[in-house]
Amino acid sequence: MSFRSPTLWALAVLAANIPSIAATRLYVSSYAGTITTLNLTQTTNSTYNLTNLATTTGCAPNATWLQLDVVNRNLFCLDEGIVVGNGSLSSFKIQDDDIGSLKQVGHETIPNAPVNSALIHSSDNKRQLLAIAHYAWALTTWVVDPTTASFHRVVHYNFTMSKPGPNAARQAAPHPHQVLMDPQNKYLVVPDLGSDLLLVFYVDPVVLSIKRCPPIKVTPGSGPRHGVFHTTSKNSTSGSADGEGATTYYYLVSELSSTLVGYKVTYLPNNGGLRMDPFASGPAYGTSNSTIFSGNAPAEIALSPDKKQLIVSNRNATFFTNITNPDPKNDTAIASDTLATFSLDSNAGGEDVVKFTGLSPAGGSFPRQFSLNGDGSLVAVGLQNSGRVVIYSRCTKSGKIGDKVLASYEGLGGVTSVVWDECGKGSGKKHS
Repeated sequence: MSFRSPTLWALAVLAANIPSIAATRLYVSSYAGTITTLNLTQTTNSTYNLTNLATTTGCAPNATWLQLDVVNRNLFCLDEGIVVGNGSLSSFKIQDDDIGSLKQVGHETIPNAPVNSALIHSSDNKRQLLAIAHYAWALTTWVVDPTTASFHRVVHYNFTMSKPGPNAARQAAPHPHQVLMDPQNKYLVVPDLGSDLLLVFYVDPVVLSIKRCPPIKVTPGSGPRHGVFHTTSKNSTSGSADGEGATTYYYLVSELSSTLVGYKVTYLPNNGGLRMDPFASGPAYGTSNSTIFSGNAPAEIALSPDKKQLIVSNRNATFFTNITNPDPKNDTAIASDTLATFSLDSNAGGEDVVKFTGLSPAGGSFPRQFSLNGDGSLVAVGLQNSGRVVIYSRCTKSGKIGDKVLASYEGLGGVTSVVWDECGKGSGKKHS
């Protein structure tokens, strides 16, 4: 089944949809080895500004992923270690001051090429486990003290393959690329780009130990990268049900085949794992135009807070060739890669129906990662090749992303991730 494809949408978002915010902080990691704290503010005339509050090199030399624990005010950073041959894990306590200072607590050398993580909570919320995907064929887990942000390693899995995959240049070895917890907090799912597998692990809800389950095969040569879960119910219009009668779906972005595939998820008895049956498939950049981006490499996927849209970042899908330069000091127009939006509707049986709704500019080259703020009204995009972070507005009703950059910050090096911290001092919000 393919995605239903309307005519390419109009990208402009009316000024009335531009949200109003107090000062909000964002943390940005970069292959330059830095974590930069940015401050997003809005003036009385609705002009947005991004300013640099602080920079730390505590996650050098190649910071690649940030994991924020907003409740306990902890920030974890993965260093991919591209230039040194091993990775590292660092933890920081976010200080309650005007700039959200990062006080480093822990730093430890870890197996090579950590690229993604997930923070898992025990059923009594007293313990945490940090699970890390290592592109260099490993998964590690770390017990975390949420009060102090200290950590120690528990498990180290090394993965192997009997032979290279169809794409020998990219699939000579296993390459785990993400760690994601399912909606029932029972299973870790780890897309392995090298082996064309979704690795599955059962997580004990009390002690947070993990047990390996049978893997799920995906299309050979597709190179699975990142995924998201979505849960619906026949009796729910919000798409947020996760109890009896709920249906769970998993949406997977595959880097090598440049595809978005939807799977219906079945929970196997006796904590025996998951079964996933594909029901929808299409290009990760959508299908409403005849352009084929042969070099496209989709990177990130996110579910909107209202659970009604999927957004996918596409690298090398340079559909926009002449957008206003996000750098206010440079009036030369630039080309831009894309963000693709897909709506999640429900049929009469409450089942997901996926529909491509449009492309939006990403604000530059190689949108490796992006994230939505809490209500989904703003999108922060980390542009690896452009070395910048941009902020776009997003209409929370239609899901449309604006075509005008609200704010940008330049000179960050190879941006790898950007996360929102809307509960810091001056934000006007409190964590719960």
